[in-house]
Amino acid sequence: MGMLYGCPLFSCRRISMTFTLTSDNGTTAVVRTTGGELVSYINDGIEYVWQGHPDHWEGQAPVLFPVVCSPKDGKIAFNGVEYPMPKHGFAMTKEFKPVFVTKDSVTLELRESEETLAMFPFRFSLKVTYTVYDDGFDAAFSVTNLDDGEMTFCIGGHPGFNCPLTEGETFEDYRLVFDNAEGAVVSISDKGFMNDAVPKKDKLKGTNEIPLIYSDFDEDAMIVENLPCRRVKLISDKTGRGISFDFDGFDALGLWTPEKRKSPFLCLEPWNGLPADVKETTEAKSKKYAITIGSGETYHVGYRTRVI
Repeated sequence: MGMLYGCPLFSCRRISMTFTLTSDNGTTAVVRTTGGELVSYINDGIEYVWQGHPDHWEGQAPVLFPVVCSPKDGKIAFNGVEYPMPKHGFAMTKEFKPVFVTKDSVTLELRESEETLAMFPFRFSLKVTYTVYDDGFDAAFSVTNLDDGEMTFCIGGHPGFNCPLTEGETFEDYRLVFDNAEGAVVSISDKGFMNDAVPKKDKLKGTNEIPLIYSDFDEDAMIVENLPCRRVKLISDKTGRGISFDFDGFDALGLWTPEKRKSPFLCLEPWNGLPADVKETTEAKSKKYAITIGSGETYHVGYRTRVI
């Protein structure tokens, strides 16, 4: 049975709460209400989620809403009216409310506020549900339009995974293996923006694998589009350990580790939306892969992580 306040599954510290979820075999995940973020997944004694560090990246697995990446000129327009919007949107810094908790899952909700309405002029509900399993975890997003007219938004995940997972390995001992990458296009973000003038990468031409090489991230994220199958594995050549990552329903996948820092993690970022194109306007509906839903409608999407 799900429980809320008074439940022993979470602890309070100031405003933020953390929930420890447990699977049948004792595998654990930790979810934090600030940002609605999953901040730990431990399986067989191995921590799979990046734990954050000021020398590399203090984030862990933020929820991206209602934009992904950097909006043009730091603004987003709805019906011709521009509003200020931070990189990756505002959800990652907001306090979510727990609405349902069980031993192995938690649902958190973010609603509009005076502060969000100044950036995103819509009444909405963003729910995030995390479920832990013996061999992985799921993240499910649902966005409901509580306003009177249409609502346009982007949504995505930004989970960072430890890479390497165990001692005696390095980041460059790992590779990404896509189930099917025929016809996929790999772009390099140009200082946080899309730019057709920047040559495409041939990383998936004639292959379905991308060996991890730090120098490939020296400019910014790699962005993979046109994938016929939304599944990728992050695997160690030394141990065979890693994860399988399914992102059905998302149109693009960002691959990122901080440039020129040799950080021990990789972010797999499923996106509906893209970084702003240098040639596009600030209008939300002009953004590639943006989602538009009518009044009262709900949009569902999510990703799945499994241990290999």
